[in-house]
Amino acid sequence: MSRHHENEFLWFREPSLNGVSISYLCDRVVYSGVSKFQRIDIIETRLHGRMLFLDGVAQSAEKDEFIYHELLVHPAMFSHPNPERVLIIGGAEGATLREVLRHSTVKRAVLVDIDGELVEICKKYLPTWHQGSFEDPRVEVVISDGRAYVEKCSEKFDVIIVDLSDPLEDSPAVFLFTREFYLLIKNRLTPQGCVAIQGEGVSPQEHILHARIVNTLKEVFPVVKPYIYSLHSFHRPDAHIFTTLQKDWTPEDMVARFAKSKITLRYLSTTMMEKLFVIPPYLQEAYERHRQIITDANPSFEGVYHRTALIA
Repeated sequence: MSRHHENEFLWFREPSLNGVSISYLCDRVVYSGVSKFQRIDIIETRLHGRMLFLDGVAQSAEKDEFIYHELLVHPAMFSHPNPERVLIIGGAEGATLREVLRHSTVKRAVLVDIDGELVEICKKYLPTWHQGSFEDPRVEVVISDGRAYVEKCSEKFDVIIVDLSDPLEDSPAVFLFTREFYLLIKNRLTPQGCVAIQGEGVSPQEHILHARIVNTLKEVFPVVKPYIYSLHSFHRPDAHIFTTLQKDWTPEDMVARFAKSKITLRYLSTTMMEKLFVIPPYLQEAYERHRQIITDANPSFEGVYHRTALIA
């Protein structure tokens, strides 16, 4: 992360990742500090509005976060016939929680995040993300490592949403991308349970980790369906991955439930839902090429993400 002035303008520079560095023209720094787990910056940018950065890397932007969060939440929620209990792992901004609570069937939503300081900072500085969702009586917030929570938990959930930052080598999120973690999640699902997972980059230049996650999930779940989205603030196409225990799951059921619902979204429509799982051939080829499973014994993502120093 670097803040610098050029021609009397304030720029916030994201660190160079895989050979690319991005600078955001901004008006002010809303918050900057370091929690027990990570550096937290909230910046008022000219193009994307308010943005959250963790360890200098963009996580969410005011102008287009609704695309990310609608796509992460609703395919799984509408794939379950009656989602009452939902577990969110990560999602400190509260926007994933916001979308979950749009469903009137939800009776209980548990949000688990390792960084309590981040949750409180997001409550204060990102109100348009959570829109008061943390105060909903259906919500329980647990400050804990997501994996430790799942290991100790005996409760069953209809939908589990895993909303994590990228698994950089020094990140606590590394062991939340392994086969063993996905097995733990599977055991916490009800018989018709569904899971939605943040699925990483899918560009021709950056798709190895995504392919490995898909193949790891296929070791655990009978149905694994990736779907692609693009955010201007992320400057790359990414994917979410939908998984389910239901072998007889069909996208038609998901679309039909969405069409009958009274939920109005800004990005998703029934037509878009129908085309959600269309994947380009190069990704299909990647799933065949990058078949290495991510495990606790071998969680290394070497060669997937590579930071380089900024050269002034």
